[in-house]
Amino acid sequence: MKTKNATDYRGLEVSTLREKLVEAQDALFQKKLQHSLGKLENPASLTLARREIARIQTIITEKAKVNG
Repeated sequence: MKTKNATDYRGLEVSTLREKLVEAQDALFQKKLQHSLGKLENPASLTLARREIARIQTIITEKAKVNG
């Protein structure tokens, strides 16, 4: 899974970021499920997924503060 930089997300609209956030949360849920069943090959991907979610949420918050 290739993670994006914060600069990659800063160029997107808030609505697109919210869609990406939902996708990332769904992916994290699937990884947690696989981990609990013992089928997740790379447990470090859980950490990467959580960081991705935090990155997206941070950008959404920054854009909200700028806009109002």
